[in-house]
Amino acid sequence: MRANWTEERGEAGGAIENFARIRDACGAVGVRGPGSVEPMPNTMRALLTGTGSLRLGTVPIPVPEPGQLLVRTAAVSLNNADASADASSGGVEQVAGYEFSGEVVGGDDTLLGQRVMGTAPAAFAEFVAVDRRHVVPVPEQLAPAAAAALPVALFTEHGALTVAGAEPGQTVLVTAGSSALGLIGIQVARVLGAARVLATTRTAGKRALLERVGADLALCADGADLADEVLEATHSAGVDVVLDHIGGAMVDVAIGSAAPDGVVVSVGRLGGAEATIDLFGLARRRVRLLSVSYGFTPPEVIGDRLAALAPVVLPAVADGRIAAVIDSVHPFGDAAAALDRLRGGAAEGKVVLTLT
Repeated sequence: MRANWTEERGEAGGAIENFARIRDACGAVGVRGPGSVEPMPNTMRALLTGTGSLRLGTVPIPVPEPGQLLVRTAAVSLNNADASADASSGGVEQVAGYEFSGEVVGGDDTLLGQRVMGTAPAAFAEFVAVDRRHVVPVPEQLAPAAAAALPVALFTEHGALTVAGAEPGQTVLVTAGSSALGLIGIQVARVLGAARVLATTRTAGKRALLERVGADLALCADGADLADEVLEATHSAGVDVVLDHIGGAMVDVAIGSAAPDGVVVSVGRLGGAEATIDLFGLARRRVRLLSVSYGFTPPEVIGDRLAALAPVVLPAVADGRIAAVIDSVHPFGDAAAALDRLRGGAAEGKVVLTLT
């Protein structure tokens, strides 16, 4: 079903055309008619960080700037950065979060009623102002909680595999496979045609979870012995691509797990932001070491990554080949318990808050 979007020129027009193209890739998407949009209040509930936890407060509803949409939030999901947001707040309270799903209620009359999922600062609120390039349509059958759990992991993992030059028929290793990013990385690698996907976890009880989302082999190892296990599992060949979500000492282990001419992409730093690597080993195996990191500036970085999901990834979400893995869903007012769940390290998938 093709949408009849307004033809505009310039940056905003290009974003609308991108949105229409992405919407087409999703198939049927959830839309409410513009006439059903309710009048807007002046203030909203929001979760504020800066006090050691998430405090429910009242703040003004944001006014969308040119190029932005105003979205009424249906659900939000927590990420690891939310667990340490206080450390970067300087003690100043601010609206937390950056991943959400909801319905467009302002900023562009042609998109009113469109269900979207995306990423923006200050997302843990009843309304969020978001760069129109930073949202994608929600497939019709996808519930708000599942939609909120997907966008950051989708563009991060697909972006990492794109940077790696991953090709169908290759073998991919996903470290920290039971992390929220890793669980999506396994699925995206499979959809992109990986012949074999290996994944790691520190917890033996989570191996079944990795296999359930598509890993051919779940390895319970995170130390120097991992490279030996990978080489044994691949008959000494190594893997073509490593998506490393751990960092620290794991970087050198990932290099040792890669095949000659393989690629290691540093995606996360769960084990530390500094690493010591064997440069001779890197050179001897002709391994390429790359990294990805996606911030809100410049906005086209995330915009391009979300637009790149249209051909393959979003259709896979629409038909269920890629699915959100949700650990728990909490009411918006129970954010403290949700944050404790995230910080506890036992979550299997995303921790989500719902507003509807």
